[in-house]
Amino acid sequence: MNWDRFKDLKIELNEKQKENLIKYKNILQEENKIHNLTAITEDQEIIDKHFYDSLIFTNEFNPGGLSILDIGTGAGFPGMVLKIMFPSAKIYLVESNGKKINFLKKVIKELSLKDIWTLNVRAEEYSVENREKFDVIISRAMAPLNILLEVGVQALKVEGTFICLKSKNVNNELDDLNGKEKKIGLVLKGKQELRDEVLGERNNLFYKKNKPTPLEYPRLYSQIRKRPLGK
Repeated sequence: MNWDRFKDLKIELNEKQKENLIKYKNILQEENKIHNLTAITEDQEIIDKHFYDSLIFTNEFNPGGLSILDIGTGAGFPGMVLKIMFPSAKIYLVESNGKKINFLKKVIKELSLKDIWTLNVRAEEYSVENREKFDVIISRAMAPLNILLEVGVQALKVEGTFICLKSKNVNNELDDLNGKEKKIGLVLKGKQELRDEVLGERNNLFYKKNKPTPLEYPRLYSQIRKRPLGK
């Protein structure tokens, strides 16, 4: 397996972290034979398209020591990878699919990870019950911006950062959002752009929460889907 592209990151990949990532990959491949966890199944593809891709944003933002809510984590991307690479971070993995939660629990146990929790709940419900609890909300490939931001924003502290890991359709999503992130207390502070021959186009967005989110948000998910922010 080739780890060369990790040299592009501002983090040191040590032997223990490599060992844990390989264990994670092996468990993912085994469990994927039973449950549909990922369409990416080859060794190097998992390393590049899941592990490395989950870490690109860390060149712009260091998550070490922060409380992080990963909504719609799926098979643990990026949250599980962040825990392995930044052990001081406190990671909460939100996933509504029970089979994926069971997989995540297995990885946590097999790798003996600490300060990482699984939450088998809907993100919008959890965010309401945990208002302004987290330093960071992060999500990768869960939903369009005009849905994603509303679903998670209540759980973010004022002055916290909402990180959206996006690909080539980000400009369409920004157009659909139409600047309405301001209604929920967010302002776009940064955009990380990357064009990679393996990963394709990557666009990671960094929103800052500059004031409390009005209590009417998030709406019921059915309402959010019917009329997303910006519509």
